[in-house]
Amino acid sequence: MSSDHSPTSRKAAPKFQIRSLIWSVYAPSFLLTFGQGLLVPVLPIFADSEFGSSAFLIAFLITARPLGTMIFDVPAGILVSMFGLRRIMMAGVALFALASIIGGLSPNMETLFAARLMAGISFALWSISRHVYIAQTVPVANRGKALSMFGGISRVAGIAGFFLGGILFDFVDVRSPFFAQAAVAVVTGSMVLFTFKGTMETAARTASHNILPVLGNTLRDNRGVFATAGLASIMLQFLRAARELILPLSVVALGLGGTESSILFGVMSVIDSVMFPLVGYVMDRWGRKYTGVPAFLILAAGFALVPVADNFGLLMVVGVLVGLGNGLSSGLVLTMGVDFAPKNNPGEFLGVWRLISDSGGASGPVAIGGVASIFALGTASVLTAGLGGIGAFILLFFVRETLVKDEEAEPPPVAEP
Repeated sequence: MSSDHSPTSRKAAPKFQIRSLIWSVYAPSFLLTFGQGLLVPVLPIFADSEFGSSAFLIAFLITARPLGTMIFDVPAGILVSMFGLRRIMMAGVALFALASIIGGLSPNMETLFAARLMAGISFALWSISRHVYIAQTVPVANRGKALSMFGGISRVAGIAGFFLGGILFDFVDVRSPFFAQAAVAVVTGSMVLFTFKGTMETAARTASHNILPVLGNTLRDNRGVFATAGLASIMLQFLRAARELILPLSVVALGLGGTESSILFGVMSVIDSVMFPLVGYVMDRWGRKYTGVPAFLILAAGFALVPVADNFGLLMVVGVLVGLGNGLSSGLVLTMGVDFAPKNNPGEFLGVWRLISDSGGASGPVAIGGVASIFALGTASVLTAGLGGIGAFILLFFVRETLVKDEEAEPPPVAEP
């Protein structure tokens, strides 16, 4: 008799556990996000105190890291396919440490800008390789929990880094956060080497790649996804970036003090950060749209209230709504990207996906600032709210639900490194 149906002829795949990602994904990602947060309160002060930079140059400096990430999103996806996850992950961490040291030793604004551009490239290498790893190892039925938890952990890490960076600036010196960031990168690299030793990863391809043909093929083969889900991700990232500009400008416009501002942003951050367990459960139980559509609508409602928020109480309502909406979107862009990515060699797709979504975050402050300067902050807020409504409409009616409940629970097979 054939043994095809014998219980010993085929081993059942072990059930995926979220805790299996603690040391391979969550812990190193927490450290690197924490390291990035160290410079948030320090970088503008450093550029001003050390080099006497103008407000324009400081704004240009702050855009250097996201600019480097956008430039290298697609090449990073190709490099993952060429050289494998572990090498690109380690390259990203090593470049992050080098960028931190160069930044801390920078004698002029040009060197500091180059260091921040390098930090952006390192983030592209790290984030794409990590994204591909999740795509290869996490089954579709668990991706909502895995990636919403990742989003929540990243938010907490960024806040912690922000506070420590300020403490180092006050009690050590303005350059110390750079070297602390480099130390964090070394610890992260050691963790990656240890946790990825002997693990499975995507196979490296030895064939050479030309970036433009690969980019063209990826765009052509996935044009429907990018035109719908990609557009929705651009709008969501635009809204996320908008909250970082509209709310501070609203605080200034109302003439509020530091105490009120701290309470507003503290409450908003707490609400944002605690939503991820619920978000992960809902995404994996009912679908990605069940958190994505409400996130768009609640963010839109918050921004729509800005023109009438003429006191601290109403502005607090805006902050609560924006924090709730952003919290509901925790991990959404990452999850949809992994869901839509092809099972074999997802690196190129995820590189383009991140380039598209990152463009929303990069364009948000510029567009909103331009509208606010020409018209008024209220006008910019209402237009932003309108984009939120359009994003909800696109996600609800034009993007297919990517949670497929009858899909096989195991992740696709991957090659030994």
